[in-house]
Amino acid sequence: MSWPILAVILLVPLGGAVVLLGLPASRPRLLRLCLIGVTAATLVLSVVLLVSFLAVPSKAASHLTGTANGHSLSQVHSPVSFQFQEQVSWLHTSSSLSQFHPAFNEGNNAFNQAGPPPINFSFHLGVDGLAVWLIALACLLFLVAAVVLSRHEERLKPFAVLMLLSQVGVIGVLTSLDLVLFYFFWEAALIPLYFLMIGWGDERRGRSALKFIIYTVAGSLFMLLAILGVYFVTGAQTGVYTFDVPTLMAAQSFVSTTHATTFSLFGHSLPVLNPQDWLFLAFALAFAIKVPLVPFHSWLPDAYASGKTPFLVFFAGIVSKLGAFGFIRYNLTLFPQASHLFQPLMMGLAVASILYGAMAALAQQDVKRTVAYASISHLGFVVLGIFSLNIDGLNGSIIQMVNHGIVIAALFICVGVFEARFATRSLRDLGGLAKPMPVMAGMFLVVALAGLGMPLLNSFVGEFLILLGAFSVSPAWAVVASLGVILACWYMLRMYQGLTQGPLRAPGGPEEASVIAQAVRRVGRIDLGPVELVALAPLVALMVFIGVYPGPIIHYSRFSAAQYVQAANRGSVASSPAAHRVILPGSGHGGQG
Repeated sequence: MSWPILAVILLVPLGGAVVLLGLPASRPRLLRLCLIGVTAATLVLSVVLLVSFLAVPSKAASHLTGTANGHSLSQVHSPVSFQFQEQVSWLHTSSSLSQFHPAFNEGNNAFNQAGPPPINFSFHLGVDGLAVWLIALACLLFLVAAVVLSRHEERLKPFAVLMLLSQVGVIGVLTSLDLVLFYFFWEAALIPLYFLMIGWGDERRGRSALKFIIYTVAGSLFMLLAILGVYFVTGAQTGVYTFDVPTLMAAQSFVSTTHATTFSLFGHSLPVLNPQDWLFLAFALAFAIKVPLVPFHSWLPDAYASGKTPFLVFFAGIVSKLGAFGFIRYNLTLFPQASHLFQPLMMGLAVASILYGAMAALAQQDVKRTVAYASISHLGFVVLGIFSLNIDGLNGSIIQMVNHGIVIAALFICVGVFEARFATRSLRDLGGLAKPMPVMAGMFLVVALAGLGMPLLNSFVGEFLILLGAFSVSPAWAVVASLGVILACWYMLRMYQGLTQGPLRAPGGPEEASVIAQAVRRVGRIDLGPVELVALAPLVALMVFIGVYPGPIIHYSRFSAAQYVQAANRGSVASSPAAHRVILPGSGHGGQG
């Protein structure tokens, strides 16, 4: 593809936000149509990107020069293949690294250069078999959010502008191949998300927004320090001072992880962790907060409970996946040895999140909070698959990220429908709604079954692969994690049955006529309207399609999973000249990489 499609995908929502700023706030229909048009155009571009990625050959490449340990760095390939790369120099203080080249493996990460290291980062974009699926998911969910956003929404114009700016930040995170650029988009996405949380929602939104921003900024600070650490530690040992992600991935074959930091106690020096371990933990903290994993999860139920439905569609559907994306893209590739060292810890946190989220979901009467805790449990499965560090588990995690985004967005749309009609989302106040809302009940049933992992629906595919991968590492962890599947059946069916089955129950009274009258008075109807059907139908269709015919997505995501597993496995085998060149069977085919 000769034109810069990734830059265009970034610029379309940014340009759309600028256009919306110029439109009058008194024209809500025009504002909404413009928002739908921009998000639809971005979705079309993402589909073009996905199809092109699967069809265009691509080879792994690195930008390394020089030698290390007697081996030519030009022979080193990045373990992960990136396509459609676009790179423009951003800040570059030295045209040559040779004058700063240190002696390799001398001392404990010793700096031997004659002067300060160069500053070298660029506007570098690219996609792999992980990012391309998440970009398509993100663009779909932003379009769905635009569809469910009512033209009667209070302060529609600023909401739409902030929503498009959030989309720019999310896509930027997924396409960045430079650590500084990645951090820029990671932080930039927080600004519109914060204002969307604090400006729209229930009376608790201020507290929820504050908690979200404090948690996320705290994690981001540690990640920023770790980014600087990666730059200096890698540069000190290889002479390659860069923030370029493919180059850093390739350089990890030559980064020593044998020098541990020490802790002095009563005159005795005790080895603690090496620099790579500390850097892994700093990145992991930022990503664990974003997922979130227990015990860094407490911001999520409050944020989900207080947010508006259009906001939650993309916030819960894609923003929470950025943490899992970061674990795969950065933790596994930049800190391979640490990924194996902390594998038991990360799998333990994942299983704790699965069980805690499921049991907390069972204890809720607020349907939104039920969905929020269910999300924590489902994302625990994603992290469990990532740190199984095998192809089945990681492939399941990639698929489950997509599945979770589809299911959680549909769940919040369903919850929003009930809340809009009855001004409550309490299981104590609602029940028996299948009779007056048959279409809604049918749609909600498919979504609930997908959420509990029913075979022939999409979540079953990802959870099965994740448990398969986890079982090959630790049967005990897999068995304990599988309890989360049983609990998911419990809380999902409890929520569905409580809302739709049994005697009719609603705040307006037990009579069907009064229930219908109350809903009509609020939104003009009781069952799903055309707009709500248009928003839900593609999500339900994807749940069924992926569940019935998962072969293509499994095939195409499996090769990318294999690349990341091989990158992580550099930390479990001794370094050798043969291991420095990472080549996978069929790596010349973009359709599999």
